[in-house]
Amino acid sequence: MENNQEWSSLAADWQRQDTPAIDIEAIRDEAGRRSRGLRRVIRLEIGFALLVIALCVAIAASPRNDLFDTLLFSAMAVFLVAYQALMVWIRRRDLAEAGNDALSLVDREIQRANTVLRYWRWGLWAGLLLWLCLYGLLMYGLASDWPRQRVQAPIAGTAVNVLTFPLIAAYGWWRCSQARARLVRFGALRDQLRAP
Repeated sequence: MENNQEWSSLAADWQRQDTPAIDIEAIRDEAGRRSRGLRRVIRLEIGFALLVIALCVAIAASPRNDLFDTLLFSAMAVFLVAYQALMVWIRRRDLAEAGNDALSLVDREIQRANTVLRYWRWGLWAGLLLWLCLYGLLMYGLASDWPRQRVQAPIAGTAVNVLTFPLIAAYGWWRCSQARARLVRFGALRDQLRAP
């Protein structure tokens, strides 16, 4: 019986402890760091996309190309413009500033974590679609006995994607696992903030 009293006493002591307060300044600092990092990443991403689009347009407009190369690189440029527009549109709400209260900051970080998941889902499917189109074009060209020079671009595109796509997918998986951990962490903080 004395053993139960000791456990009851320990439980009572445990329940009387103060719960740690939520560090709003730390959340505000983290949200600010993520905002600055996101803006930097978006600028780099748009700059790189514009460079690749300009390269595709330059190749498509080259007088040395035939109609096939012009159409192929024009289609890639259009695809990249649409892809980059979609990626910026997915992130559009993440660039706006949140309120200064703790709940607004936590909700913004939950929204950003969900955006990371959506961004990588759309991005990886779009990359896979592009790779499959290049692969299909390559297979069609090989089956149609296209000249070797004509199938060089699809061969190069397929080879580059075979090498880079698994690395990009692994990085996306890592980023999504980080986002899921942030969802759990900030979901618990939101529940704590909403508790009476």
